[in-house]
Amino acid sequence: MIEETNRKVVELFRSGKYSEAESLALEVLQNVEREDESDFHQVATCLNNLAEIYRAQQRLEEAIPLWKRALTLREKKQGLQHPEVAIILNNLGGAQFEKGDYRQADVFFRRALQILENVVGPESPAVISCLNNLAAVNMTMERYPVVKTYYEKALMLAEKLRGPESVEVGLSLNSLAGYYEKMERYAESEPLYRRALEIAEKNFGPHHPHVATSLTNLASVLTGAGGYDEAENLLLRASEIIEKNYGSSMLTRSSLENLAEFYSGVGKAEEAAKIRARLEQM
Repeated sequence: MIEETNRKVVELFRSGKYSEAESLALEVLQNVEREDESDFHQVATCLNNLAEIYRAQQRLEEAIPLWKRALTLREKKQGLQHPEVAIILNNLGGAQFEKGDYRQADVFFRRALQILENVVGPESPAVISCLNNLAAVNMTMERYPVVKTYYEKALMLAEKLRGPESVEVGLSLNSLAGYYEKMERYAESEPLYRRALEIAEKNFGPHHPHVATSLTNLASVLTGAGGYDEAENLLLRASEIIEKNYGSSMLTRSSLENLAEFYSGVGKAEEAAKIRARLEQM
């Protein structure tokens, strides 16, 4: 009964029905604590579900204590080196990262990685996520040498476990390319973004929002390297994809604003003005 209700919570959460998911998650947590508090697994699962719902709404101050409570339960009942402990540590790291506490996020992510590598194995799919998380938080803290190491390791592992044209490889390529772009190493960034774009088109088709993201990324590095003509074409295509998928939404506005900024930056004031006039009418 409890497991079935938890599945319903997850379904509501994934459907974006956060208010309904929260009400049901609170109800099932209270029931579990009242009827069988000794079932630590169910209590920890309920705590994790509720924390995820809060995090999705940026209610981090409410989410973090729930994850810490779930962590204490898991550590006490399953030991410090259990994979379930690593999952909660990874969640806590993500919440602390979003909160802006990067050093604490790094501590959680590193401990999660250590558990997974020791218990599940260094070539586990779960390790890829931890490596990418560690790279992201260290990028924010400007620890650039270790960032490159983490991203390269994540890419190598994704290629080995998922295949060279998998979605996971595409994500890792985008991340590593973003690192090189940040370092203004455009010649190294560009081919990675191009490969990521090819993978996105193959996996999702030419008109998917993920393709628009890859187009925008490639346009960014081309702009930095002075390849304005191709960058313009890529941004136009990205805007068309976003508008086709989302209509007159905030995502479409953001895409058009990005295009207008590009035109302004390369001295095409007339084109920029046309885009901004269109935005005013949306």
